[in-house]
Amino acid sequence: MSAVPATQPSLIEDNPWARYFDRDLLIAVLALVGIGIVILLSASMWVAERQYGDPYYYFVRQLVYLAVGSMAAFVMYQIRLDFWQRLGVRLLPIVLILLVLVLIPGIGKTVNGSSRWLNFGFMSVQVSEMAKLIMLMYLSGYLIRHGKNLATSPSYQPLLIPLVVLGVTGGLLLLEPDFGSTVVIFVTGLALLFLGGVPLKRLAILLGGALLVMIPVSLMGYRSARWDALVNPWAHEADKGYQTVHALMAIGDGGWFGNGLGGGVQKLFYLPEAHNDFIFSILGEEFGFIGMLTVLALYGWMVMRAFVIGFQADKSGKHYGAYVAYGTGFWMGFQVILHIGVNLAVLPPKGLTLPLMSYGGSSLIITLMAMALLMRVHRETQISQFGLPERPALRKARPVRRTARD
Repeated sequence: MSAVPATQPSLIEDNPWARYFDRDLLIAVLALVGIGIVILLSASMWVAERQYGDPYYYFVRQLVYLAVGSMAAFVMYQIRLDFWQRLGVRLLPIVLILLVLVLIPGIGKTVNGSSRWLNFGFMSVQVSEMAKLIMLMYLSGYLIRHGKNLATSPSYQPLLIPLVVLGVTGGLLLLEPDFGSTVVIFVTGLALLFLGGVPLKRLAILLGGALLVMIPVSLMGYRSARWDALVNPWAHEADKGYQTVHALMAIGDGGWFGNGLGGGVQKLFYLPEAHNDFIFSILGEEFGFIGMLTVLALYGWMVMRAFVIGFQADKSGKHYGAYVAYGTGFWMGFQVILHIGVNLAVLPPKGLTLPLMSYGGSSLIITLMAMALLMRVHRETQISQFGLPERPALRKARPVRRTARD
């Protein structure tokens, strides 16, 4: 008989990095990035040609942001969670200062009436995107330091500091104004506080108080017009309901299977911000209901993996990593819901990007960094659970062979 393998190389032997990456999360992220790049190119060519004389302007810039974000994510993945746990509380005052700077005329960059950006020449940085990640790291660290007091203290004193931080951050964001990011940060913060042991009754009181503040704010000024347009967009299709009407027309025109890549009409100067705030509508117009359902499934997969990673980290005693993972899941899931809700005319326009798909350097880079932090949580959990080395052996294992003779 000829030589036959006694054992087959396992996935771990064949790829020493397999346990250090969550394969399902990586597939979901890569798929969303790939689909996003394709839809962005289709949605932005006409407006880029008109604005800059180059149909690939937004596409090329998004590729540059993707490269920068990938490098930042790689660096973030290499650093231990203990470092980010310590750094969160130090970065908080910096991001609050930046949120103040964007409100100062001449320093902050104003676009369509909103002062959300700091201009650094080569790119504009949206500080609210940075605030989402830094608030996540800060609150996760705070829960580690004060979790027992939050769960057992009869007074509201342990809640005071995180609530003040959330309130100040939300107030600065509302002044920009950026109501969407305010809602995302506040809801993510409340979810983390609940996971940290804060009784549901107290959170209900806090949520009620927040709603008493946010509902009147949402009905003031231009936001009131947005609510009017949401309730009856067709009555205001020429003015304040224009975006909502054309977003619905794009999705309705897509049908089940869409008009094909590049076959959308609404991106031809009809639907403003088609490559950004309303990219999901362009997806629906060109890939139909099946395309939208596929993207929703990928986001659901990504959010599910975040919660699974958090659960595994919690079981392994990696509580900071668990809070980071859970918070990332809430953040991404809620932002996707808000973005799609706006595109489906369920919610008024809020200016929120679709993570990993909409155009925007700050959003893409910060989201990739959040995914790297999530992957780092998985890596340290695997190291703790299975006693793996900090870094895998780079030499590829070979199957053991034996010779059987007649």
